[in-house]
Amino acid sequence: MGNTLSFGDAEIFQVPETSWKMPVAMFGASDAQLERHRHWLQPTYLDAHGEWDNIVQSWVLVVDGRVIVVDPCTGNGRHFPDYPPAHMLDTPYIERFAATGIRPEQVDYVFCTHLHMDHCGWNTQLVDGRYVPTFPNAKYVMVQREFERWDPRRAGHVAVSANAGTFENSVLPVLEAGLAQIVPDTFRISASLDVAPAWGHTAGHSLLHLDSAAHEAYFVGDAFHHPLELLYPELDAGTCEDFSATLATRRRLIETCLASDALLVPAHFPCPFGVTLQRDAQGELSFTPCAADQSG
Repeated sequence: MGNTLSFGDAEIFQVPETSWKMPVAMFGASDAQLERHRHWLQPTYLDAHGEWDNIVQSWVLVVDGRVIVVDPCTGNGRHFPDYPPAHMLDTPYIERFAATGIRPEQVDYVFCTHLHMDHCGWNTQLVDGRYVPTFPNAKYVMVQREFERWDPRRAGHVAVSANAGTFENSVLPVLEAGLAQIVPDTFRISASLDVAPAWGHTAGHSLLHLDSAAHEAYFVGDAFHHPLELLYPELDAGTCEDFSATLATRRRLIETCLASDALLVPAHFPCPFGVTLQRDAQGELSFTPCAADQSG
């Protein structure tokens, strides 16, 4: 399995699916910016080929007597010819999930920060030629504006070729099974967990806030893809539907996490439990990766 972390009264398990090499140049950082930070960028966040490992991973939270899966990755055998890194995967994700000691039928909630293919794919799995819910006893929490953004049955739907089929295969079967819980922009799952807006990457992109025994964490999906965006939130990789909203989200999250010493957990960082942020006397921002309790 992946890494585990004790956090307040919560236990957090990382379940990795795969990783994709991505060019750091996509973020548009200047040569001066890269040179200034090269000492910590290399090798984890900038390798010898100018790339970094975009990790696709889920988290399983055990808190308040409940089990919550955050962003269940891509899924096996999905047809994404317009996005080769996600096309026809064959990974042992379910076996890695089982290594947490939690069975899919024990999951109480699944939360998708947004409905891109690599954040909701394992909502379902193919059984006897049809997609069925992977977590048969769970409520699948999806924010209404994000659900509506990707529903191709709605008038005016704007399709994205790289995400084709995701709603039909990973969302609609959950709805038809009566397991979808479509919620407003803000929603409380349990005493320690609430959903809040983190708009920009997609129309209804959201976060999950964990507040347990004076420990706070924000699972922020794709609000950030790379640590450079923490230091330079204005960097635009061209992956957001509304970058002005993304920028506002990033700046708000940075200040929130600084003020509360919260853990910031983006979906794709190579450090499995995200980072804490610091600002020095000169106003310079830095971060510290969160160390896992153990790795399996």
